[in-house]
Amino acid sequence: MKNKSTHIFFTFLLSCCFLLLTNAQQNNNSKNDLFQLEVIEYSFESDLKKPRYHILSLKNISTKELTINLSTIVEETNGGDKKNNQNLIVELLSDDLNKTLNSVTLSSERSIKFKAKIISHPNARLGSMNICKVIAQLPNSDDKKIVKINEHIPDPFIKGQ
Repeated sequence: MKNKSTHIFFTFLLSCCFLLLTNAQQNNNSKNDLFQLEVIEYSFESDLKKPRYHILSLKNISTKELTINLSTIVEETNGGDKKNNQNLIVELLSDDLNKTLNSVTLSSERSIKFKAKIISHPNARLGSMNICKVIAQLPNSDDKKIVKINEHIPDPFIKGQ
């Protein structure tokens, strides 16, 4: 690369292409599902020192009120530690960013938008590909939905990343 701005542009372009190609992978809904979880909008923030806010939606499609627990897991897909990944810091926040969400109670046929705030850890492994899984699960149940958000932490010393 001839200069730093060209390198930043290609890093941003590569990250955008990866997000568009891989998209979110989510569970298929069946007729017995009580709720739905989906990514509505991905963040395309190119500066990895800034937080990326991905917008998600959780909808109660049952006929009764539901309390749904929310959690996240981060996994590295290219050789890192899948169980103790510390490349990303993830928070689930209310749509107005004022409240951390661990669980949500929704009336029948109601939905809520919320945000997954993802920040690259200062000591993140450069060149790593990470999957942030956002999990919505009914308490004391196996009924859960998972969406995946792919995050690439480029290595600025490798051309083309």
